[in-house]
Amino acid sequence: MDGQIVTEQSFVGKWTLLYFGFARCPDICPAEMNKVARVLDTMKQQYPELYQKIVPVFVSVDPARDSIKVLKDFGKDFHPDYIFLTGTPAQVQQMAKKYRVYVSKADESEDGEDYLVDHSIVVYFHDETGDLADCFTQSMRSVDVVEKIVEKMLNKPK
Repeated sequence: MDGQIVTEQSFVGKWTLLYFGFARCPDICPAEMNKVARVLDTMKQQYPELYQKIVPVFVSVDPARDSIKVLKDFGKDFHPDYIFLTGTPAQVQQMAKKYRVYVSKADESEDGEDYLVDHSIVVYFHDETGDLADCFTQSMRSVDVVEKIVEKMLNKPK
């Protein structure tokens, strides 16, 4: 997908775990990405047929600094299945708005080069048609996320 426009149609037939973050995030993004990695590893081990249908997607909320190369370097520390997306500031803003993701630059240095980005901390789970199936918050444990994913994918409401 390098250099190509990616839309919901790019993932038709796959379930997605969609997370918005940025490569220079000091703690929250890495923690959430590690949680998703644990979810994927558990799914691969316990539900391999379901695991094959899931794609984790990381969307940068910092397009000024997060090139695809930067994101791929950042992603080496996490699960190999991750797909990293970025775009123009307008494209990223449009996608964040669509998902109602809060994004705001914070703690900017005087030269404007060093800053953090405050953002919503939610993993969006979409079904194979692109419809939102569930949302997983920061407070959820990976075992609880796995349980919800399996429930949704097998369509067995509790």
